[in-house]
Amino acid sequence: MRKTLIAASCAAIIASPAWAEDAAETDRGWKGEVEAAYLMKRGNSRSDTVIGKANAEKDTLWWRHTAKIEGANEETRNAATGADERSAERYFLSYKLDRKFGEDSPTYLFNIATYDKDRFSGFHYQASYALGLGQRWLTGPVHTLDTEAGPGYRAVCLEPESSYSDCAAKEEDAILRLALNYGWKISETAQFSESITTEVGDDVTTTRAETSLTSQINGRLALRLSHLLKHTSEVPAGSKKSDQEVSVSIVYKF
Repeated sequence: MRKTLIAASCAAIIASPAWAEDAAETDRGWKGEVEAAYLMKRGNSRSDTVIGKANAEKDTLWWRHTAKIEGANEETRNAATGADERSAERYFLSYKLDRKFGEDSPTYLFNIATYDKDRFSGFHYQASYALGLGQRWLTGPVHTLDTEAGPGYRAVCLEPESSYSDCAAKEEDAILRLALNYGWKISETAQFSESITTEVGDDVTTTRAETSLTSQINGRLALRLSHLLKHTSEVPAGSKKSDQEVSVSIVYKF
């Protein structure tokens, strides 16, 4: 399944026009943002939480590149021992390449690879690759709406938890990836966004839903309220199926 998907992806890219971008495409450079949040608790309980995110996108006549990286860590003071212990740790990376069917066409072929590690989820890590078709139904300037669907491959590593790449026990399966991305420019200084991705496998279905409300402070800085929901239909014993994270952060756009 993995070899078939990679071959299909390469064939789609080779069959398309050359990678070289013309002058109009070159003018459409990268844009992105860096987001950070920090929470410190002192008193009856003691903890430190740090959340960092970065997103980058380049949208040209024929191609659209989207990269994302996230990280969150929390340390909590153990009341019995007095030692600081890691109580939360997660990382998420993804890269998506869209090939439009025409100059600025709303229909496109997508390729996406993801890596998700959550130390306290019961899994060592989950990695996936998917290839399929996407459609942009709304193009703005107020509303944007994309939907995507296609087959993919997923590897779930169960152990060891101390490593970030090595795996001693792995489960692999074919998946169907479904995604929805919606953006609403409420005003000149406020924006709402919703991103939902579901990977449906034979035994396990995972869903990741991100909701955010961003308020612009000035040309570069913004304040963002975010909610992240992660749900896995089947998890190891002792782990919960859903995780939620709410954060208020400062965003720098470039």
